[in-house]
Amino acid sequence: MKKLLVLITCLLTLTGSAFADEDKSLIAAANIPVTPQISSANTASVQQPIRASLNQCFDTISMGSEQLFYLTMAALNNMHFKIKEVQSKTGTILFQAYSREFLITIADKGANRTFIKILPADSNYTFSPVLVQNIFGFLKANSETTANIL
Repeated sequence: MKKLLVLITCLLTLTGSAFADEDKSLIAAANIPVTPQISSANTASVQQPIRASLNQCFDTISMGSEQLFYLTMAALNNMHFKIKEVQSKTGTILFQAYSREFLITIADKGANRTFIKILPADSNYTFSPVLVQNIFGFLKANSETTANIL
């Protein structure tokens, strides 16, 4: 198990920053304006910025906490986010997406159920909830897979 942890950590360390720094056009295209914009058709209506709510930032997934921890790191790597810090003992991951930092916390609820929450590090919820929902979607889609020990 220790060899698997070292292998996964090395792979994420070596490949994580290359993916995150590779294509700046994706990051620029995905940035959502956070300031209100006035519509050209009707100047009286103002478009509100997109805000994620706290209820959209947590979920419970049917798998063990250790497996979910590794699957979450794989999801972040797959989505080309930059993993900045990993603390396996406390079950936290700090990552950067679209010039913002987010903190993932994973906690065991028992009976093969695990609680996961993804919160912005600066407590500013002015971001698209699609970012969090994409990670949850990846985790749920791959929740039935098991890790192969090398």
